[in-house]
This record gives sequence, C-alpha cells and structure tokens, in this order.
Amino acid sequence: MRPQRIVLLVVGGIILLTSFGLLIGGAVLYRVNTTLTDSQGFISSAGQRFIAVSYAIATQDVNINIGTGTDWGIWRPSTGDLITIRLTASSNNPAENVFLGIANVADAQAYLSNVQYDEVVRLEFNPGSSPNVEYRPHQGSTTPTNPLSQTFWVSSAHGAGTQTLEWKPQTGTYWIVLMNEDGSAGLDDTVSLGARIPLLSTVGLGLILGGIVGLVVGVIMLYIGARR
Repeated sequence: MRPQRIVLLVVGGIILLTSFGLLIGGAVLYRVNTTLTDSQGFISSAGQRFIAVSYAIATQDVNINIGTGTDWGIWRPSTGDLITIRLTASSNNPAENVFLGIANVADAQAYLSNVQYDEVVRLEFNPGSSPNVEYRPHQGSTTPTNPLSQTFWVSSAHGAGTQTLEWKPQTGTYWIVLMNEDGSAGLDDTVSLGARIPLLSTVGLGLILGGIVGLVVGVIMLYIGARR
C-alpha cells in the first residue's frame, strides 16, 4: 500500500471519529435548547424555599467575567449577548411583599453593614426535592433602610405575588439580595433561578452541520485510501 493511501486512511478515520463527537455534542445542545427551555427560552430550576429570621438573605461575590477586549472577528460580544439570568421570587407570608435586588459588591456591603443578615454559602437547586442551602449568619444592630429607597440596585423586582427579575449581566462582582419589600425582618420566600443562552441552539446546529460535513469528508478519504 502506498504511503499516500495510508495517510488518507488514518486522517479519514480521525475525521470520522471527530465528526461523531461533533454530532453527539450538537444533538445534546440542540435537545437541551428545544426540550428543557420554556416558552421564553429559559432553562429554570424548581422553586426553592428560603427562610430566615434576619433582615436579608444574600448570595455574595457572584463574579461575572468574560475578559476584556474579547474579539470574535467583527463581533465584540458583551456578557449580556451571551446569557440572560432570570430570578423569580414570591413571599410565602401573605402579609409581606418580596424584594429581590442585584447590586455591585461595594454598594451591597455598605447597605448591609452592621445589619443582621444570612449569607448563602452553599446552594443546590434540586428539582423535585428539598433545597440544600447552608447559611452563614452575620450579626448586626442596625435596621436597614427601605430597599425601595436605594438607587444603587443594578436590577431589582418587588411587590405582591410572584416577581420576576431578568438581568443581562456585565463584567463585575455582585451580590444577590432577598428581602421583604418594607425591609422588615423575617423571610419566608420561594425563589427559582433560570438562564437563557441565545447561542445554545446556534452552536448546536453548527456542531451538527460540522459533523455531517466531517462524515462526508472522512468517508470520501477512506474510500479513496482503501480502493484498489
């Protein structure tokens, strides 16, 4: 067998194996996007219950970073182009309205300074089962000012019933803060987390297309290398 044919067989086999991987990966991404998303394109967790006797529950140091100067050819994407985060919250206490806010780390630290609150140090959303949440209590002697009077919130939602917050994050470090609308102590809320990734289906279809092209090229190379 000539060396050229051996090369064709080896390269063709590698292309075929790679193509199968592309097809499987693309099919998984496309299925996730088409079967697990809701009518608005979000993949969401089940609602989980958060209970505290303090004034607030906070998830600290949510770090968003896609790097500065990212350049994909003629397109310079921001984080908001890549993902939208959705938080929904509702109070389980009919006498209280819910408040949900996102703030830069410095603003949130200043707002909750010397305020009794609970920090979420571990959170697992498990659809169909009880939440796995661990808190670290922070002591304080100051009553927080009404969260509605603050202007530093990057994004927020509040009111009676189920409230929805949609956020296209930018690079930075943030806190997610859950409170009563009037800033009073004692929380009993249900929260769910969702995310929409606009490029998910596009990437999936691209991988499938690349896998099909690779299969064709690989089969052709194997045929040429193996024929007499």
